[in-house]
Amino acid sequence: MSMPRIRLIASVFVVMTPAIAFAASAVKTYSGLVNQLVSLMNMGVAVLVTLGFVAYFYGMSANILQFGSESNPEKKKAFFFWGIIILFVMLCVGGILRAMQRTLFTNQGAPSQQQQTP
Repeated sequence: MSMPRIRLIASVFVVMTPAIAFAASAVKTYSGLVNQLVSLMNMGVAVLVTLGFVAYFYGMSANILQFGSESNPEKKKAFFFWGIIILFVMLCVGGILRAMQRTLFTNQGAPSQQQQTP
């Protein structure tokens, strides 16, 4: 066998190993699929929120040093204002996803935890 072919086979094996290992925990119901997608979206939201905070604080630090200069002060004020609004919306996405999950994918016939008596 040639060296490129061995590398290709090894690469395919390395890439496919996690798929084979996780095949036992495959999703069997629609609710399980939705729960898995929501958990992936939550991880993505966490990454985006972290990147948003980093970008916002970097922009704030760069603009605060030049805030006294008269070059485009409205743009700097807009950056601060819209940055706070965007960070607030990004933090609310997790709650919105959780509310949708509870509304759409809970057992409607069973009493909720709030309705149960001790």
